[in-house]
Amino acid sequence: MEQREVAEGCTFYHTTQNTCNSCHTRHEFSAIEARKPQTCAMCHNGVDHNEFENYLLSKHGTVFQTRGDKWDWNAQLSDALEKGGMNAPTCQFCHMEYQGEFSHNMVRKVRWAFEPTPKIADNLHHPWFENRKEAWVGTCSNCHSDSFSRAYLDDMDKGVISGVKITEESRSVLMKLYNDGLLPGQKTNRPAPPAPEKDDAGAFFQLFWQKGNNPSVVEYEFAEMWEHHKIKHYKALAHANPGGYTYSDGWSQLIKSAARINDEDARLREAAEIRAELERLAPQKRGGLLELNTPFRQAMTAGVGGFALLAGVGLLFVRNRRKEQ
Repeated sequence: MEQREVAEGCTFYHTTQNTCNSCHTRHEFSAIEARKPQTCAMCHNGVDHNEFENYLLSKHGTVFQTRGDKWDWNAQLSDALEKGGMNAPTCQFCHMEYQGEFSHNMVRKVRWAFEPTPKIADNLHHPWFENRKEAWVGTCSNCHSDSFSRAYLDDMDKGVISGVKITEESRSVLMKLYNDGLLPGQKTNRPAPPAPEKDDAGAFFQLFWQKGNNPSVVEYEFAEMWEHHKIKHYKALAHANPGGYTYSDGWSQLIKSAARINDEDARLREAAEIRAELERLAPQKRGGLLELNTPFRQAMTAGVGGFALLAGVGLLFVRNRRKEQ
């Protein structure tokens, strides 16, 4: 980013993501603190990774908020259900559990990664993805039946695929505008982004950089669509927060962005057609009143000539009458 002060907001999180005191905060270095969902909230919140909000608004999070003060947080995660009184999972329980054991490795079950993409959607039946899905079935089955766990994970995948599909359809609309050179200011006022970034329509850098007509409104809309709404849709599905993937966020926001992008596409293309028609008519308009070959000039010439002829006849008549007198 050009503005280092803004960039520090990102590095403030990412430079500490793999250190112990990210979760076991100094100076107590408390295991109890690290077992609570609030520990995850500092980083896992916001428009592109709102896991904490989705957890709190799910049934799991509701149980935690209403009963969590009765749980024994001294109990290790492996004993939390039986000895700790935990009757709903925390972030740590789900993401640290793997095949019945708990560790600090929280990525061994990741399937959709940070951002759902078409390449992931097209490969969900690959053994690599299937094995990780089975690991999630095992985690969910700590509390739910095997059939329920599989049904919900299947439902989640189908919902995420729908989010990817509508996003990619909008990407095609935007890229066609970009390739046709129809974005506002694209041919006149579109400075290149700072190196090493290269110009691209609806790219990530456009959420944090703006000069002239880069980005245009339609590009910023799409950048928010794929980097905010699509990811929030996926995160809400993954954390079982219905409002997060239906109306409050997620799908409704994806629909809104798609509608805006399609409207902008229609507006820009209609404007391009009008400009093309004006340019087609330009040879007639360019000469204006000064070119004899324009219809208007010919009519004016004929009219002025006729008026001059009549005026001349009139003056001749007046002069002859004076001579007679």
